[in-house]
Amino acid sequence: MDRILENNLANAFNELQQTLSNSYLELYSCTTNKRLQLVFSSLHNNIIECFKKMNERLPSTEKSNKHYLANYSRKLKTNIELALHLQKEFKNSELSFEIDKYYYNIFKQCLDFLENSGGSEIPLGMKKITIYEKISIFVLSNKINIPNILRSCTLTLIGSGSYANVYKYYDDFYQCHFALKRLNKAANDKEFIRFVKEYEIMRSVNNPYILKVYSMDEQKKEYIMEYADFTLEKYIKNYNQKLSNGERISLGCQVLKGIEILWNNNILHRDISFNNILLKLYDCIYPVIKISDFGLAKEINSDLTSIDTEIKGSLNDFSTLKIKGFNEYNIEDELYALTQVLYFIATGKENVKKANCDFLKKGIGEDKENRYKKLEDLKVDFISFLKAR
Repeated sequence: MDRILENNLANAFNELQQTLSNSYLELYSCTTNKRLQLVFSSLHNNIIECFKKMNERLPSTEKSNKHYLANYSRKLKTNIELALHLQKEFKNSELSFEIDKYYYNIFKQCLDFLENSGGSEIPLGMKKITIYEKISIFVLSNKINIPNILRSCTLTLIGSGSYANVYKYYDDFYQCHFALKRLNKAANDKEFIRFVKEYEIMRSVNNPYILKVYSMDEQKKEYIMEYADFTLEKYIKNYNQKLSNGERISLGCQVLKGIEILWNNNILHRDISFNNILLKLYDCIYPVIKISDFGLAKEINSDLTSIDTEIKGSLNDFSTLKIKGFNEYNIEDELYALTQVLYFIATGKENVKKANCDFLKKGIGEDKENRYKKLEDLKVDFISFLKAR
């Protein structure tokens, strides 16, 4: 810290030595400088004490007692002047702070009539002062006041799964929608562990093609995440007749890029489907893919999945997985599901039987040795299919 700043802070601390108070330390918990935090708390306490006494004489009318006692008048004047002095001296520094606008105006009003001795005459018409018990008078310039996170929002159910529900809500402060995933009350301990693991996986991957999660409340068994506008299934069904090949290629390549990011982070999704891929709409660009629902995800080559784990995932190859076990799920199994997703993006069709599509036939064909082994090969054939249409 600059020596002049340190000196000014030390002088303020010494001036307040007889009235130091930690009563309002909590309001200034974001102040990392502990001495400044105590100075703020002490100034806050002294000023509030004086304002409470002044309020006994307010509102000021022709008939009211307008005399403000000398000791309170002197104390209030001294503390206001010290606060304004520190604000001036700390300006544009690491200790720079602002004074609440309402209180700043009250400070200026008080300095017009406060006296150092003999008490002060409160001016006619002065109104009662709002006492700040839970609001900071002093706010560091490099900090932001975060609104109370306990404020309530109305939840709207937008999705139900085997062990959790998803809701959306509108946040008035951020002025946008968020999604909240909440574990069902009937969920068992194993499902709770899976729920937490899902959150941790999504939290660990910072990429625009992976749905972003923000915070978890383990007691309430819920977490907040980014809100997306559509599932892939709903978007394709609603706009299939209007989609250009360029947009279809964009969507497909985004899905593949998202999966590539997961694989690079040693993660297999294992539940890729038309409903677990979401879309977020923006102005002037194609929708952005958001891969979600990581409840079945596992690390590549991990043996943490038990051998008798039930096979899940609507687009997975059940016949193959029944033989080798869901615990042996690998990249080739993920490519099997991805092939169907890309076919759906390219054509809008979910039924793959009798489909006349070379990359689909290769990706889910009976000849497992001929299926895709690399993401890039699937991408090339997907793009070629659309460009040939």
